[in-house]
Amino acid sequence: MVSGFMTEHAAVIFVFFFLAEYASIVLMCIFTSILFLGGYLLEFDIVYWFDLLNYIYAYIFDINWITSLEYFKLRGILTSSSVDGFLHSITLGIKSSIMVFIFIWVRASFPRIRFDQLMSFCWTVLLPILFAFIILIPCLLYIFGITVVNVNMF
Repeated sequence: MVSGFMTEHAAVIFVFFFLAEYASIVLMCIFTSILFLGGYLLEFDIVYWFDLLNYIYAYIFDINWITSLEYFKLRGILTSSSVDGFLHSITLGIKSSIMVFIFIWVRASFPRIRFDQLMSFCWTVLLPILFAFIILIPCLLYIFGITVVNVNMF
């Protein structure tokens, strides 16, 4: 088994490095899910879909179950904080798992970049783009009069 820069490490040290590498992948994907994919927020309202399915069910079978007590009990369970927290946890887990899958898939598909090439790319391409964005974005916000409205300064 050849593992590049970890070739000379023994079993326990190798396992620790390997676990640390995958733990950093999972942590990066969780941060990516939180910052860029909406975190724990659902992309749809579960109560809306529950109501819609119950209306369709009541229409098809011609029953008045929508106004019954069982319907409101089930709807109350769906809107409870424990179910809401469970759905938020599942949502963040699914988004993070998809990101881990994509991360490992891309990592296995493309060849490794040499460290000196990576550093050269970062210094010559990414750093000038960063400085350009630091100057450009505030200028665009000022020109178009875009202000942050949801931050309370005082």
